[in-house]
Amino acid sequence: MEYLDLSPYEYRSFPLPLRNVGWLGTEWGVQGVDLPPLAAADLQLLRSASRLLGSVTLGTHRCEFCPEDAAVTGNGEYRYYLLNGDVYCAPEMVLHYLGDHGYRPPDVFLQGLRETGELEWDDRAERLRKVLLDPEADLGFRCAAVVDLPNWRDARALDAVQFAAHDEELAVIMGVEIGQSLVACLGDDLRAEDYPSTIGYGIDHARRLRRE
Repeated sequence: MEYLDLSPYEYRSFPLPLRNVGWLGTEWGVQGVDLPPLAAADLQLLRSASRLLGSVTLGTHRCEFCPEDAAVTGNGEYRYYLLNGDVYCAPEMVLHYLGDHGYRPPDVFLQGLRETGELEWDDRAERLRKVLLDPEADLGFRCAAVVDLPNWRDARALDAVQFAAHDEELAVIMGVEIGQSLVACLGDDLRAEDYPSTIGYGIDHARRLRRE
C-alpha cells in the first residue's frame, strides 16, 4: 500500500475522516527524504504517540526499500488524534521508515504532535463511542473504536470499553485489544482474571509492554 502524505485515507472504511502519513513504496519513494533530518525530539515524540496499534490483520507488509532477503515486515496502523481535530493514519512500518530509511513526515503533522495537552471529549470521541455501543454498527468500525477511544482520558471512553468487554462477539474477535485498551484507561487498577481469557491475555501483554 502506498499513498501520498496528507492524501485522504481510503485503504479501508473508517468512521472518521483520516489523512495519510508514512505509507511509503517504490512508486513515490521515501517522501520527505530531501528535507532536513527529523530532530531527535520529534522522533521520540512520534514514537511515544505511536502506542495504540489498530487494524491488525492476518497478513503483513514487507518494506520495499530493504533487501529482499532481510525486509522488515509490519502489520496494523497507528492513528493520531491531534488537538486541532485532525486525525492522521500511518502504517506500523512508519517507525521503521523513520529510523532506517530517512522518512520525514509533513511539517503540519509534526506541528500537530508538538501541541501538548489532554484531548477534550469532542465529536470524534462521541462518534467512536456511539459506534462501539451500537450492536448493529459496522463490526470493523466497532473494533477500531475499541482501540482508539483510550486516546481520551474520560470516563465515557472507559465505560464504552467496559461495555465491549461484556459484548460476546467483540470479546471473541477483539479480546486482546479490549484488554490493552482497559490497561490504557485504567493502568494497573484491574485484574486479568476478572475477564475472559483473551481479554486477560491482552491485559497481561499491555502490562509487559508498559514495563519495557
